[in-house]
Amino acid sequence: MTRFLSLLAAVIVTAAPVNAQSTPFAPAIIVNEDMITYYDLAQRRALYRAYGLDGDLLDDRVVEDLTEEALMRQEADRLGIDIGNAQISAAFESYTAARDASPEGFTAALRRGGIDVDTVMQQIDAQLGWQQAMQARFRSRAIPDQTDLEEAVLLNATGTTREVLLAEIAIPFAERGEARTRELIVELAAELQAGGDFAAAARQYSRTPTRSNGGEIGWIAVTDLPPAMRAEVDLIDIGGVSRPIPITRGVSLLAVNGERQIAAQDNDTVTLTYARATFPLSLGEEAARTAALAARREIQTCSDVEAGSFGEGSGTVGPVTLAGISPALFSVIATAQTGSVSQPIRTGDSLSIIVICSRNVELDEETRRVVQDQIFANRIGAYADGYMQELLRDAIVETR
Repeated sequence: MTRFLSLLAAVIVTAAPVNAQSTPFAPAIIVNEDMITYYDLAQRRALYRAYGLDGDLLDDRVVEDLTEEALMRQEADRLGIDIGNAQISAAFESYTAARDASPEGFTAALRRGGIDVDTVMQQIDAQLGWQQAMQARFRSRAIPDQTDLEEAVLLNATGTTREVLLAEIAIPFAERGEARTRELIVELAAELQAGGDFAAAARQYSRTPTRSNGGEIGWIAVTDLPPAMRAEVDLIDIGGVSRPIPITRGVSLLAVNGERQIAAQDNDTVTLTYARATFPLSLGEEAARTAALAARREIQTCSDVEAGSFGEGSGTVGPVTLAGISPALFSVIATAQTGSVSQPIRTGDSLSIIVICSRNVELDEETRRVVQDQIFANRIGAYADGYMQELLRDAIVETR
């Protein structure tokens, strides 16, 4: 049995009781004349609990999601979009694969938990229809042009990624019960944030394989963390401990034991040519700076550098990739616009003024496709979020 099916089988969830004065299929919420029944609410609640979602906000999440999905289907219907069974089946197969299960095994596990597989199918149908509706509505605005592609590649090539050395304490609800576990994690957080021994606490309380080495996970990019964890880690300095973080069927704490910035790995996709005018510090730092500032007032193009009389190492450099630029110049050159003239910067035994002559972004077909798809998806997502807010604002929603 897979990891997901084991979890689902261990948490046999039954649908919550419906309103005592209503039948299961009576309307609980009406969204622009479309009905959400008590049965729909109970089934979605059961599904989310099987996924490890619980707590005071569960019912709000269920109502919000079902209301939005009703609006998604209405928008797809308005545009004449019909999602076929083949599309839904393919999406369901991907959905189950992402949860380490086959469609058949996933369906059987849902049934054992008292959950109708149609609950998932309806969710998939709404989301597929919404995706197609949003693409139809916003496609022309979302397709990136050449400038968009180059700017995206350049941003990625000149950027850095924050990596953190993390340690964890993960405590499941099963051992002590949910209420006591939540109390314990709050107590631990207060103690560790006050300077307690995180490694010792991890060895005592954590129930993950990392407990044996004091909870240390290793170096990880913050962009690879789940959203809830990233939100906490972004607030923590080295040596800090997070607030309690919900995880599947439990809670956790994270400690940041170190951090580093990793340069972009694909900065050889960008080549540029730049001109450099140098002013030796052997003249004296003040004299060199005065000469550099005076020259900067006269330098407007790379040709001005070529025509001028400056120190050793002056002239035009390139074409050269960003990967080949010295660390001393990288921060100035990587993000500068073509034609820009830098302030004097110290480079070894001289001050330098840098002029960007030209820049070229190499886009092979595979890179172009990947970047284009990413920009398109991000824009569609942003437009869709805004449009959903409009639909919610204008919707007539009646709660029975």
